[in-house]
Amino acid sequence: MGALPAHLERMRAHPDIAGEVLRLEYTAMSLNPNAKLYGRRTLLEFFDRARPRDRACLEAFERELDMPWALYHVRRLFLVTADGGRRPVMRSTERVDIGRPQQLARRLISVSERHRVDVEHDPVFGRARAWVRPRGTAWPMAEELFATAPARVIDKQDKNFEPEWEALTSGSTAQLPLA
Repeated sequence: MGALPAHLERMRAHPDIAGEVLRLEYTAMSLNPNAKLYGRRTLLEFFDRARPRDRACLEAFERELDMPWALYHVRRLFLVTADGGRRPVMRSTERVDIGRPQQLARRLISVSERHRVDVEHDPVFGRARAWVRPRGTAWPMAEELFATAPARVIDKQDKNFEPEWEALTSGSTAQLPLA
C-alpha cells in the first residue's frame, strides 16, 4: 500500500482527526488555492459521502467548520533579486472581520459585485474568495484577495512588506472597502 492509501485509511480509522486535517487544508486553500496537500487534488476529493467511513470523516469536517469564521485580506509579493533571480514570496494576512460563514460570504459577494470584482463561492462549505489583484504570470508580481475561512489564521506580515508592496503596486492597486 502506498503512502496516500495508507494515509487515507488512517484518516478513516480516526474520523475526528480526519475532520481536523480536512479543515486545515480547507482553511489553507481558502487563502491560497495552491495549498493542496496532494498535488493537484484536495484531500476532500478523496472522500465519498456514499461510503460510511468516508461520511464519518466528512461529518467530522463539517463539525470542524462549525465555528466563527473570518474575512481575511491576503497579499503576496513575488519579487526578484538585483540579478533577476526569484526571491522568497513575501506575505501579509490580516483579519478584517469575524462572523458566521454565510454572513461573511454575503458581505464579500455584495461588495465585490458592486466593484465588479469576480467572486468564487463554495456554497457547500461556505468559502468565498474575491481576487482584487489576481496573480500574474511573470515575476515580479503582486497578488491580492479577500477570502473567508475558519477564524484560525493569525494576522502576520513579513518584515518590510509594506514598502515593497508600495514600490511594486504604487497607485494601481484596486481596493474593496472591506478593511
